[in-house]
Order: sequence, then structure tokens, then C-alpha cells
Amino acid sequence: MSSSAIEPLSTVSGHEHIIPLRLLATLGVGLPRTAKILDFGCGAGATVNALRALGYVNACGYDVVQGRHNSGVDQEHIKVGTVLNLRLPYDDNTFDLVISDQVFEHVQDQVRVFEELHRITAPGGYGLHLIPSRYRPLEGHILVPFGGAFQHRWLYKLWAVLGIRTRHQKDLSANEAADSNAYFAIEATRYVPTSCYRVIWTKLGFEYRFAEQEFFDGHGRSSMRRIGRLGKVAPWLYRTFRTRVVYLRKPV
Repeated sequence: MSSSAIEPLSTVSGHEHIIPLRLLATLGVGLPRTAKILDFGCGAGATVNALRALGYVNACGYDVVQGRHNSGVDQEHIKVGTVLNLRLPYDDNTFDLVISDQVFEHVQDQVRVFEELHRITAPGGYGLHLIPSRYRPLEGHILVPFGGAFQHRWLYKLWAVLGIRTRHQKDLSANEAADSNAYFAIEATRYVPTSCYRVIWTKLGFEYRFAEQEFFDGHGRSSMRRIGRLGKVAPWLYRTFRTRVVYLRKPV
């Protein structure tokens, strides 16, 4: 990206409502409106739609299932693949920015996927990824306390007996709900420790840092900005028990 083409994100009206742009602004990184941006795991494409509405004409998305609620999203800019084909349909060194939000907990072969993201990121390009922690006090998909860290049927059965159910499990017995959650945990989630991510990114050649402090500093809610002023403990707690906010760069 040519530095002369970079526009400070603080001047882009509406950017504060899109987490990746807000984070980049706090990190002091600007992007030209012509930057090629990929939302990996874009779902229905709401973020792609928002980026394009802000003038990022080369924003696009990728997911392995069709968006459940298209809600006016231009599907021309979203590619759909399968979990069986992990080679992404993009040329080498294509994207200036790759983003994801609450996606990697569903990716089974994360080493392979990060290899692909490294391949398609342009030299000097960036990655911003929000990756849920395995130690979240409440696993948000099955609503079981610490159900991501301790993936045991007996734990799921205990909470099912106590009446904990997702909205799809209201009519299931405790055993059926426990079986359903155990299947989901194995089939649809993959919580990777932070230490493993450090090894993956280093081996691939990404420069990386955790950007939870910048996430707090540039947050749209004043309460979150106040939490960020508590010192080093706030980013550590957020990273450990909520979400890893990861800033990657592919060296030139």
C-alpha cells in the first residue's frame, strides 16, 4: 500500500461502528479506500456491507456456509466454500487486511487456515482477529459455564439437570441435551490455547501482538474505556476469560 494513499481512519465517518477499523485507528494504522479487505467467516456479510458503504470498494467476504440472513448484502462480493477444501479461492499476496470476529473457535484445522491467510495477505498487510477464549465463564453456544475449557459430557449433563438449555433444547431430556452439547463441542468448536497461537504465527512468519489495550482505548462505550485504564490486568483478564484481540502483520 502506498503511504501517500492512506487516509487516517479517524477522518472516515462511521468507522467507529466497525470494530476492525476502530482498532486500526487506535493502533495508528490507516488504509486507503482502495485497500483489499477480506472478512474471513463473514456470515451473512454485514461487515462487508458496512465497509463497502463507507467506500471500501474492495471489501469482500468468505465463509463456508451461505449467510442465514442476507438482509440486502450484495452476494456478488461473498465467496462460499466448504470445510473440506481449505485452500481459499484467492491469489497469493492479495489482501491488505484480513479480519475475523468470533470465527476461529469453529475452525478445526487452524494451522492450515492461518497458512492460507498468510499466503493471501500482501507483504506489509495486516490481520485483525477476535478469537474467543476457551476459559470464557459461559460458553456462548451451549450456555454451559466453562463449557469450552472442560468439554465433558458429565458437565453438560449436570447443567442440563439444573435446567440449563439453549432455545433449541427446551423439549429435550437432560440426557438428550447433554448428548447434543457433547456432539456440538467436538464437531463444531476448537478452542486453541494462546500459547499454541504464538507458535503458529511465529512459524508462519507473522509479526503479532495482542491488542486488547487498544481495543479498550478505542471502544465506543465509555465503560469499556474506563476498564482499559485499570492497567495491565484488564487486557490480561479480557484475553484470558473473554476474547483474544490479535494484530498480525506480514513483513515486507
